[in-house]
Amino acid sequence: MARAANTFPDDGAGRRQRGEPRVKSGARVAEVLDLFRRLKRPLRGCEIAEMLDLAPSSTNDLLKTLAEVGYLDFDRKLKSYFPGIRAALFAQWLASVHPNPPHLPRLEAFANLLRDRSGQNVVLFAHQVHQVQVISVTPGDVPPPGNIYEGATLPVFGTAAGGAVMMVKSPGELDEIARRVFRSRACGRAAASMSEIVQTFKRRGYASSLREDIIPDNWAIAVPLPAIPGHPALVVGLGGPIARVREQEPVLAELVRSTINSCFGRSSFGQPPLPQ
Repeated sequence: MARAANTFPDDGAGRRQRGEPRVKSGARVAEVLDLFRRLKRPLRGCEIAEMLDLAPSSTNDLLKTLAEVGYLDFDRKLKSYFPGIRAALFAQWLASVHPNPPHLPRLEAFANLLRDRSGQNVVLFAHQVHQVQVISVTPGDVPPPGNIYEGATLPVFGTAAGGAVMMVKSPGELDEIARRVFRSRACGRAAASMSEIVQTFKRRGYASSLREDIIPDNWAIAVPLPAIPGHPALVVGLGGPIARVREQEPVLAELVRSTINSCFGRSSFGQPPLPQ
């Protein structure tokens, strides 16, 4: 398995401690709103600057701008910010058009339960063409590595999350992913190697890390989540220090699968049964 992994491309995603977005100010808006979602309480500007590792002056300008356009409310007495009416209206509209809004709270509850049961970092990923994107991080006993944060992307080839995505893809879809990753049609050998690994993942019912350099000093396993129609494939990754996860792969994988089944059932959202 390790030799096959050497055929995978290294696009640099695993080496970056923190990816640089195209428009930094846009990414910071998302980070601020995500912070309120996670903490669920008013926050002072100095707290936000410290938690997001931003310069106080830049944070102050960003928060004032969001308050001016109505996405944040500012409490002058407490000197704190909280999402405003405009943000609430946006969320209300999104919930009304989302095809499966009742299932979203279940994802968060599932991640919290799995973290409590395992003590490991629980990360939800969505498939994005030739990458997997972090959509939620629930920290375990040991904080996640620096390149695992909400919005971060990792390669499909070589990661546990990517392997779990490919477990639910058809042969034709796997070929398409390989073409996009290698940017060439001359990628049959690598695609064949990955296909063999995916078959191994399917037989045992979970994917695992293939390259230690993508997330250094960390090992992960991942399992596909029930599909949500109209949305990218979702997988859950459970990761932590190599010594804590790699040696317990089968036990932790069974814990992940049993938690999925207890939270969602085998046919939730209309998906095929999870791999046995």
